[in-house]
Amino acid sequence: MANQSTTGFGLRPLRKVGQTDNNAGLGEFQVNSSSTIIYHHDLVLLAATGYVTVGAAGPVVNNLGSLNGAYYVDPTTGKPTFSNHCPNVAAVADVLVNSDPQQMYEMRTASATPGRASIGGTADIVATAGNTTNYVSGFTMSGTVATSISNPIKVIGISRDTLNQDTSAAGCVYRVMINAHILGNNVAGI
Repeated sequence: MANQSTTGFGLRPLRKVGQTDNNAGLGEFQVNSSSTIIYHHDLVLLAATGYVTVGAAGPVVNNLGSLNGAYYVDPTTGKPTFSNHCPNVAAVADVLVNSDPQQMYEMRTASATPGRASIGGTADIVATAGNTTNYVSGFTMSGTVATSISNPIKVIGISRDTLNQDTSAAGCVYRVMINAHILGNNVAGI
Protein backbone atom coordinates (compact mmCIF):
# COMPACT_ATOMS: atom_id res chain seq x y z
CA MET A 1 0.00 0.00 0.00
CA ALA A 2 1.45 3.36 -0.99
CA ASN A 3 1.83 6.23 1.44
CA GLN A 4 -0.68 9.10 1.55
CA SER A 5 1.68 11.60 -0.03
CA THR A 6 5.24 12.20 -1.16
CA THR A 7 5.12 15.93 -0.40
CA GLY A 8 7.50 16.97 2.37
CA PHE A 9 6.39 18.78 5.52
CA GLY A 10 9.75 19.39 7.16
CA LEU A 11 10.48 18.46 10.76
CA ARG A 12 7.09 18.14 12.45
CA PRO A 13 7.53 18.03 16.26
CA LEU A 14 6.11 14.84 17.73
CA ARG A 15 7.21 14.39 21.34
CA LYS A 16 10.27 14.26 23.56
CA VAL A 17 12.59 11.28 23.67
CA GLY A 18 12.36 9.39 26.96
CA GLN A 19 9.78 9.95 29.65
CA THR A 20 10.06 13.71 30.11
CA ASP A 21 7.15 16.10 29.69
CA ASN A 22 6.66 17.49 26.21
CA ASN A 23 5.72 21.07 26.99
CA ALA A 24 6.33 22.29 23.43
CA GLY A 25 8.83 24.83 24.73
CA LEU A 26 10.18 27.07 22.03
CA GLY A 27 13.48 28.93 21.94
CA GLU A 28 13.49 32.53 20.77
CA PHE A 29 16.18 33.48 18.26
CA GLN A 30 16.62 36.15 15.59
CA VAL A 31 16.81 36.14 11.80
CA ASN A 32 18.74 38.94 10.13
CA SER A 33 17.14 40.89 7.29
CA SER A 34 16.92 38.49 4.39
CA SER A 35 15.37 37.81 1.02
CA THR A 36 15.01 34.11 1.90
CA ILE A 37 11.72 32.75 3.22
CA ILE A 38 12.01 30.24 6.07
CA TYR A 39 8.98 27.96 5.95
CA HIS A 40 7.07 26.45 8.89
CA HIS A 41 9.00 23.36 10.11
CA ASP A 42 12.09 24.03 7.98
CA LEU A 43 15.30 22.86 9.64
CA VAL A 44 17.15 25.95 10.85
CA LEU A 45 20.70 26.41 12.03
CA LEU A 46 22.61 28.92 14.09
CA ALA A 47 25.10 30.73 11.85
CA ALA A 48 28.44 32.22 12.90
CA THR A 49 26.77 35.64 12.70
CA GLY A 50 24.58 34.75 15.70
CA TYR A 51 21.44 34.72 13.55
CA VAL A 52 19.26 31.78 12.53
CA THR A 53 19.27 30.75 8.87
CA VAL A 54 17.46 28.06 6.92
CA GLY A 55 19.13 24.64 6.96
CA ALA A 56 20.68 23.07 3.91
CA ALA A 57 21.62 19.61 2.70
CA GLY A 58 25.04 18.35 3.59
CA PRO A 59 27.16 18.00 6.70
CA VAL A 60 26.18 20.82 9.06
CA VAL A 61 26.90 20.57 12.78
CA ASN A 62 25.16 23.70 14.04
CA ASN A 63 21.58 22.48 13.54
CA LEU A 64 19.12 24.15 15.91
CA GLY A 65 15.59 22.82 15.33
CA SER A 66 12.50 23.45 13.25
CA LEU A 67 10.91 26.85 12.73
CA ASN A 68 7.56 27.24 14.47
CA GLY A 69 6.82 30.90 13.76
CA ALA A 70 8.11 34.45 13.43
CA TYR A 71 7.33 37.85 14.88
CA TYR A 72 8.30 40.79 12.69
CA VAL A 73 7.22 44.21 11.49
CA ASP A 74 5.39 43.80 8.18
CA PRO A 75 7.31 45.88 5.60
CA THR A 76 4.09 46.74 3.71
CA THR A 77 1.79 47.76 6.57
CA GLY A 78 4.38 48.65 9.23
CA LYS A 79 2.40 46.57 11.76
CA PRO A 80 3.79 43.96 14.17
CA THR A 81 2.88 40.55 12.75
CA PHE A 82 3.08 36.93 13.89
CA SER A 83 3.26 34.26 11.21
CA ASN A 84 3.91 30.51 10.96
CA HIS A 85 6.86 31.28 8.66
CA CYS A 86 9.52 33.97 8.36
CA PRO A 87 9.00 35.95 5.15
CA ASN A 88 11.46 38.24 3.36
CA VAL A 89 12.03 40.96 5.94
CA ALA A 90 14.00 44.18 5.74
CA ALA A 91 14.77 44.18 9.47
CA VAL A 92 15.67 41.66 12.16
CA ALA A 93 12.81 39.26 12.97
CA ASP A 94 12.28 37.20 16.12
CA VAL A 95 11.65 33.51 15.43
CA LEU A 96 10.39 30.68 17.61
CA VAL A 97 12.23 27.39 17.14
CA ASN A 98 11.57 23.88 18.47
CA SER A 99 15.13 23.85 19.77
CA ASP A 100 15.25 21.14 22.45
CA PRO A 101 18.00 18.63 21.55
CA GLN A 102 15.75 15.82 22.90
CA GLN A 103 12.83 16.71 20.59
CA MET A 104 11.56 13.90 18.36
CA TYR A 105 10.15 14.83 14.95
CA GLU A 106 8.39 13.13 12.08
CA MET A 107 9.81 13.61 8.60
CA ARG A 108 8.74 12.22 5.23
CA THR A 109 11.26 10.53 2.94
CA ALA A 110 12.05 11.73 -0.54
CA SER A 111 12.25 8.18 -1.88
CA ALA A 112 11.87 4.55 -0.87
CA THR A 113 14.21 3.68 2.00
CA PRO A 114 15.73 0.55 3.51
CA GLY A 115 12.91 0.34 6.06
CA ARG A 116 13.78 -1.06 9.49
CA ALA A 117 17.45 -1.26 8.46
CA SER A 118 17.56 2.56 8.48
CA ILE A 119 16.72 2.83 12.19
CA GLY A 120 19.77 3.99 14.09
CA GLY A 121 21.38 5.44 10.98
CA THR A 122 21.76 9.02 9.87
CA ALA A 123 20.42 10.75 6.79
CA ASP A 124 20.77 13.99 4.88
CA ILE A 125 17.87 16.30 4.15
CA VAL A 126 16.49 17.23 0.76
CA ALA A 127 15.98 20.98 1.05
CA THR A 128 12.96 21.52 -1.21
CA ALA A 129 11.16 24.86 -1.27
CA GLY A 130 8.00 25.00 0.78
CA ASN A 131 4.39 25.55 -0.21
CA THR A 132 3.68 29.24 -0.91
CA THR A 133 -0.04 28.82 -0.18
CA ASN A 134 0.29 27.85 3.49
CA TYR A 135 4.07 28.30 3.91
CA VAL A 136 4.71 24.77 5.19
CA SER A 137 8.19 23.33 4.60
CA GLY A 138 8.94 21.04 1.67
CA PHE A 139 11.99 19.46 3.37
CA THR A 140 12.20 15.68 3.23
CA MET A 141 14.66 13.10 4.50
CA SER A 142 17.02 11.58 1.95
CA GLY A 143 16.38 7.94 1.15
CA THR A 144 20.08 7.21 1.60
CA VAL A 145 20.80 6.21 5.19
CA ALA A 146 24.37 5.95 6.44
CA THR A 147 26.37 6.02 9.66
CA SER A 148 28.04 9.41 9.08
CA ILE A 149 28.09 11.63 12.16
CA SER A 150 27.87 14.71 9.95
CA ASN A 151 24.39 13.96 8.52
CA PRO A 152 21.80 16.31 10.04
CA ILE A 153 19.11 13.68 10.78
CA LYS A 154 19.23 10.58 13.05
CA VAL A 155 16.57 7.96 12.22
CA ILE A 156 14.99 6.50 15.37
CA GLY A 157 11.86 4.76 14.11
CA ILE A 158 8.99 4.50 11.67
CA SER A 159 5.84 6.56 12.16
CA ARG A 160 2.92 4.89 13.88
CA ASP A 161 0.60 6.40 11.27
CA THR A 162 -0.55 3.31 9.35
CA LEU A 163 -1.26 5.39 6.23
CA ASN A 164 2.41 6.41 5.96
CA GLN A 165 4.40 3.29 6.92
CA ASP A 166 5.13 1.75 3.52
CA THR A 167 8.94 1.73 3.44
CA SER A 168 9.00 0.28 -0.07
CA ALA A 169 7.46 3.45 -1.55
CA ALA A 170 8.38 7.11 -1.52
CA GLY A 171 6.72 9.18 1.17
CA CYS A 172 7.18 6.93 4.22
CA VAL A 173 7.23 8.96 7.44
CA TYR A 174 10.00 8.30 9.94
CA ARG A 175 10.60 9.38 13.53
CA VAL A 176 13.84 11.33 13.62
CA MET A 177 15.97 13.56 15.82
CA ILE A 178 18.39 16.29 14.87
CA ASN A 179 21.90 14.90 14.75
CA ALA A 180 24.83 17.17 15.74
CA HIS A 181 22.49 19.61 17.49
CA ILE A 182 24.20 22.89 18.44
CA LEU A 183 22.65 22.65 21.94
CA GLY A 184 23.59 18.99 22.37
CA ASN A 185 26.58 17.46 24.11
CA ASN A 186 29.99 17.03 22.49
CA VAL A 187 29.29 19.35 19.59
CA ALA A 188 31.93 21.85 18.54
CA GLY A 189 31.09 25.56 18.49
CA ILE A 190 30.61 27.56 15.33
